[in-house]
Amino acid sequence: MSKKITLAYSSWKDVIKLHIFPVLATLGHKLGYSWKSLGRSFLGKSVLIAQASHISGSFNTKQSEKKLDIYFLSMLGNYTHNIMIDIALAWGLIQRGHNVSMVLDDMCLPITEAKRNGEENRWDIISARGYLFGKRYFDAAGLKVIYLSDVVDKEAEVDVTEFQSIVDASILKHYRVGVISESLPNIESKRDLIKTSVAYTSQLGSYLLSLNPDRIILNHGIYSTWGPPFEILNKHNIPIVTYSKTKRKKTEKFNWNSTADWWDVSEEWERVRGEELTVAQHQKIDKYLASRVKHEDDVLVYNFGEKESKQQTFNRFGLDPLLPVFSLFTNVLWDAASAQREIVFDNPINWVFETIEYFLDKPHIQLIVKIHPAEVVIGTNQPFSELINERFEYIPANIVIIEPQENVNSWSIYEITSMGLVHTTTAGMELPLLGIPCAVVSRTHYRGKGFTIDVNSKEEYFNLLSSYSPKQPDKNKLMALSKRYAHLLFERYQIPFEIFDEITYTDVRSFNFDNIKELFEIPHFEYIIDAIIHKKPFLTDIRIEDKR
Repeated sequence: MSKKITLAYSSWKDVIKLHIFPVLATLGHKLGYSWKSLGRSFLGKSVLIAQASHISGSFNTKQSEKKLDIYFLSMLGNYTHNIMIDIALAWGLIQRGHNVSMVLDDMCLPITEAKRNGEENRWDIISARGYLFGKRYFDAAGLKVIYLSDVVDKEAEVDVTEFQSIVDASILKHYRVGVISESLPNIESKRDLIKTSVAYTSQLGSYLLSLNPDRIILNHGIYSTWGPPFEILNKHNIPIVTYSKTKRKKTEKFNWNSTADWWDVSEEWERVRGEELTVAQHQKIDKYLASRVKHEDDVLVYNFGEKESKQQTFNRFGLDPLLPVFSLFTNVLWDAASAQREIVFDNPINWVFETIEYFLDKPHIQLIVKIHPAEVVIGTNQPFSELINERFEYIPANIVIIEPQENVNSWSIYEITSMGLVHTTTAGMELPLLGIPCAVVSRTHYRGKGFTIDVNSKEEYFNLLSSYSPKQPDKNKLMALSKRYAHLLFERYQIPFEIFDEITYTDVRSFNFDNIKELFEIPHFEYIIDAIIHKKPFLTDIRIEDKR
């Protein structure tokens, strides 16, 4: 697609941001202004273009023993945070002497994660903007680009049957729902668009496979944009790195050959699960866990309100402190960390419904359903409270429904909980930290680690509810194992990654370095590059971690 035609889809404001603001940023920097201050001015993300052009001239490429051919599946230029990670990693790998190419969708895909439901009249502009900004960023960074339209044969017939789970996951995300209904608006046409995108990106996967790449690097690895190439390349044992943001501020996590929605520490867990934490490690993880009460060190805040005493919480909800309290914590239904993880129930909605039904005629036991605050933080089109209100005409006093927007801190609920009930939420690994048993009904990263009750059938689940005894759990074991796991997950797996100035969540304005040499001086960056080159685990070494 010609630049002239593409610009016709873009606004005049984009032209200014792409071509005029970078010139002003360059002049500002020459006048002595820092890139950071320029990025926080009206110039915004355009500073990244000027800065990338400046940095790309500072290479002193080293000769590697074996040049690796590395491909970044950047795809969508709409997500500046991801593009800047790709650029920084690409620079690091080029500096170490390897061949790097970036793959960009040049308005080829009919539907992507950036084209949201309800914004159909803006899809052309969104698509053009992603292409134009992605191209401009990569050109400024001096990186080679492969355009999707040069790889895809739109006339080719492609069977996408094997990618049905990707199609379904893409539908869930597009509509922001947890269960696909044929009554969703334009479901058939949207499904067809998603299948077409899957067909195109599966061709990309086959094309990359024919190149016999040494490494593939991509964000996430699911949905129609990345899912098919990930599955094709992974099936043929091509080394794939996926990355994504984590819970902690200024950190990223990286996986080998698993999608980024999965928190992949199982191999290391088997090595360290029997090892006592040092005093320093106890202090470090205790400090972070204490911060999670109000998410002071996290990228998103999901705990509203102050932590209350047990008595305050019992009084607030009219619960009896002498009776057992089962606390069920939901997820946002469409989110990748929640969708398509079912083991016991057909879907998370039925799990919640059937659990409430179980408690309806049992006043001797109490149930709290805490709806995830992420429903109001990141949004949903299938709110649990509406689903529950539609299903149940009457909720008795022994059942409490906590709305997502309520100022109720989850740690207050933990304190009065006899047993937790979870799908995949982090509450499932936080409850055992307090010695509270937690039943897990779905597939999640902390399942099977030794500190949860892993349920495999409805019979097991309801037998567990009926046979609860406060004497059952070994609280010391729960606390010790879950704390070791928390240390591994939060202190070693989430790697500090402070390469750019991020004003708010994913709002990146400038790099925190001025040349390639400074990039390698940023803590942990060279460690990550070495891990990519030598296929090492993406876990900070204990010796490095203890210095933080």
